[in-house]
Amino acid sequence: MKELLYYVAGLLAADKDRVAVTETDDGMIMKYTVRVSKNDTKSLIGREGRTIKAIRSLLSMAAINRNIKKKTPVEIVEDN
Repeated sequence: MKELLYYVAGLLAADKDRVAVTETDDGMIMKYTVRVSKNDTKSLIGREGRTIKAIRSLLSMAAINRNIKKKTPVEIVEDN
C-alpha cells in the first residue's frame, strides 16, 4: 500500500525526486505520511481537498481488498 501511495503521489507531483512516503503502524491504525515539496502540496490536496479525499478513498479500498482491518489515514507534509 505504501508503494501505491508513492506511485499516485509521484504522478501528481511536479518534483518526483522529493516525494517520500513513510508508514507507521500503531496497532489498529496504519498511518501514512507523504512528504512533498512546498509547490506540490497544492497538487496533492486539490481544489477543496477533492484530490486528497480521492487518494484516501483509493487507499481505503486497497486496504479492504487486502483484508486489512486497520484505519489508513494519510497526511501530507511539506518538505523544506
